[in-house]
Amino acid sequence: MINNAESDSFYYPKRVAILILFLSLFKLIAAASIELGTDESYYWLYSQQLQVNYFDHPPMVALWIRFFTANLLLQQYEVFIRLASIVSGGVATWFIYKTLETVHSKRAGWFAACLYNASLYASITAGLLIMPDAPQMVFYTLSLWMLARICKDEKKIFNWVIFGIASGLCVMSKIHGIYLWVGLGLFILICKRAWLSYYQLYVAAIIAVAIISPILFWNITYDFVTYKFHSERVVIEKSGINWMGFIGEIIGEIIINNPINVGLILIALFTWRKEELPLKTAVNIYNFIGVSLLATILFIALFRQTLPHWSGVAYVALIPAAAVRLANKTNEKKAYSALSKWSIGFFIFVLTAIVVIVNFYPGNFTKGTKEHFGKGDLSIDNYGWATAGKKIAAVYKNEIEKGHLAKSTPFVCNKWWGAHQEYYFCLPNDIEMIGLGEINETHQYTWLNSKRKDRVDMTNAFCVVPSTDSYDVKETYKNYYSNVDTVSVIEIIRNKKPAHYFTMYRLSGWKNNLPEIK
Repeated sequence: MINNAESDSFYYPKRVAILILFLSLFKLIAAASIELGTDESYYWLYSQQLQVNYFDHPPMVALWIRFFTANLLLQQYEVFIRLASIVSGGVATWFIYKTLETVHSKRAGWFAACLYNASLYASITAGLLIMPDAPQMVFYTLSLWMLARICKDEKKIFNWVIFGIASGLCVMSKIHGIYLWVGLGLFILICKRAWLSYYQLYVAAIIAVAIISPILFWNITYDFVTYKFHSERVVIEKSGINWMGFIGEIIGEIIINNPINVGLILIALFTWRKEELPLKTAVNIYNFIGVSLLATILFIALFRQTLPHWSGVAYVALIPAAAVRLANKTNEKKAYSALSKWSIGFFIFVLTAIVVIVNFYPGNFTKGTKEHFGKGDLSIDNYGWATAGKKIAAVYKNEIEKGHLAKSTPFVCNKWWGAHQEYYFCLPNDIEMIGLGEINETHQYTWLNSKRKDRVDMTNAFCVVPSTDSYDVKETYKNYYSNVDTVSVIEIIRNKKPAHYFTMYRLSGWKNNLPEIK
């Protein structure tokens, strides 16, 4: 029997609100404790020049960063850049709660909120790190909620309109959002063809298409560069099956989505037909959405390299099935206590371990030669860059003060992850970064070059090579500069042991060959 407190209509909403507040505060501490990673710095780079689409992704993450850094006034603080993701995680948690409250009960909504935050994808990738997944999950979970409301009142135009808006903005965050429509379309064709006669469906579709149309127009302007790039990553070219990559994808999915979550989801899917609930149609739609995306990713993984976090949104769509089963099958008190403690505890343990390792592990995990020192140690991605930036800035200023170089001498990079150096080396010292290389390597820098070229003197340039990403500087920049000289080698210490090195080079003999969008 449910006690009086638990029958209170505010019982579960209050606990979801407390869960959101507690985890958000914990994330804020973590966000301020570790430096930005390579991917995060690259998405910060988006915010430097607003566009309707970018080389790799749609624009929503750039707008998120702009808003939460007060139009870049606070961009030098990692915590404000990541605030966009932390707030998104809280909002998405509330939306997933409301989804299950609509579909089943407040109790199921609580379970869904716990499962959502126990997922490392949802709580860290999309809920702490600044990635396109952060705004995506806000609009993705809002779309799930609206689908539940649609199933409750199939012809209410308001719910269809909000779904159209939310699904469109989800795609404007990350292209995976298109599977909201793929899954819904499959469900309608297989299970609910009567919906094809509803004008509300077409209104929602028109709204979504209108919202995402700037992506298409942008790609028409630039010869579909985004689709050409991503197609090279996913188009199947080999006849042989990559079993190791496939197995690696499955293992990665289990880890990033939480093994217990994955287990609960699989059990729910295999026993789904036995479940009883008023809005079973809604969860059927979610299952179509999640399974269709998972099937696509696993098929691609048989032939091409994939990344485990691509599957995150698919598992989020499958959380409702697991939450309904938990609400139907588990004892009230035991389930509340065990799941709440487990979900919060698991997240806190993993995030605490990450922060401690990044900041306090002595040296690095991989060692290696000085030229490749720390290569393969992912924790180095988030440590020592701000310290290196201060030392590099001192060397840069000393070189300029000698009078041989212009004050507008830039730094250059040959890959998109030069944004990591730009954030920690250039931003604090008002130095420009220029990308020198093919567009498939420099990505967004090709567009930024056109904006920045008039603010720099390319006669000379500096580049910095981390030991974790060592390469032949002279060979790499031979089409752009004639001469390369080593200026300085900077050592980064972590907990009294060398962690990694940065080698600073001066380039001269500019060949006037700047890559840019015409």
